[in-house]
Amino acid sequence: MDILLTNDDGIDAPGIRALADALSELGEVTVVAPARNQSAVGRGLSYGRMGPDQGNEGDIGIDEADEEPFTVTIPYEEHDLGYAIHGTPCDCVIVGARTFEPDVVVSGCNPGANLGVHVLPRSGTASAAEEAACLGVPGIAVSMNGLGHDREELAVPDFERACRVGRRVVERAVGGDAFAHTDYLNVNVPGPDEAITGVAVTRATPEYDMHADLTDGSFRLHNPLWAGMAAGDIPDGRGTDRHALLEGRVSVSPLSLRSADEAGFDELEPLFAGVTD
Repeated sequence: MDILLTNDDGIDAPGIRALADALSELGEVTVVAPARNQSAVGRGLSYGRMGPDQGNEGDIGIDEADEEPFTVTIPYEEHDLGYAIHGTPCDCVIVGARTFEPDVVVSGCNPGANLGVHVLPRSGTASAAEEAACLGVPGIAVSMNGLGHDREELAVPDFERACRVGRRVVERAVGGDAFAHTDYLNVNVPGPDEAITGVAVTRATPEYDMHADLTDGSFRLHNPLWAGMAAGDIPDGRGTDRHALLEGRVSVSPLSLRSADEAGFDELEPLFAGVTD
C-alpha cells in the first residue's frame, strides 16, 4: 500500500511522526506536510495568496498574461520525514497525490478532536482528507482528543495508541473497500489517559455554537461546546461523533461530497428563474 501522509500542525509535530511510524507497518509512507503550523486553515490554498506577507516566497502566476498562467510554485525543504512544504494542508495533498499517486491519503494525528458538520470545513486535518476525495483518492483524517492535556507538552508516545487505531482504520477501510460507500473518513480517538470503550460509526454532529463579546477593548470568542465537552455535558444526540467520543468510543464518520442534486438543485431552479428579466 502506498500512503501519503500529511497534517495541519506542521511536519515537526509529534502526531505526524507517531502516525508515520504506525502506518509504516502497512506499506510505503510518503510524508508531505506543512513546514509550519497551518491549523484551522480549512481547504485554503496558497494559490493566489503567496508572497512575503504570507511567509512564502514562491512564484505565482494567476493571470492569463503571466509567463506560466494559473500556476503557483510552492517552495519546500527536504526533511527527515519527507517534504516540508511552505503551504497549506490542501497544497500538500494536491502536490503529494499528483506527484506520488498514493492509494490513500491520511491526515493527522491531530492533538485535538475534530467534530461536527460546522467545524470540519475549518479543520486543516479534515480538509486534507476531503481534498483527497475531491481528487479521487480515498482520504482519512485521524484526530485524538486532547482535552486535559497541554498540547505543547504532548510527545510522540502520547499519540501511539491513537495512531495504532488509525492504522487499523486505514487497513480495514482500504482492504474492505469502504470507499465504495463513502468518499472520506473522519476518525476521532479518545485521549491517551482515557479508556477506550469501543468503536462507533457516527454522523458528524449538527450542533454548533460560538459566543463573542467586547470586553476591555478586545473581542473575545468562547466555544461553549468545548467547555461542555470538558465538563462532560453536551447537547449532541446518540449516534453523533461528539457523543461517541465523550462515551470513550472511537468515532469513525463516513463523509461524502455533495452533488448539485443533493443540494436541492431541482427545488431552487424555479425560485431563481427570471432574475435577469
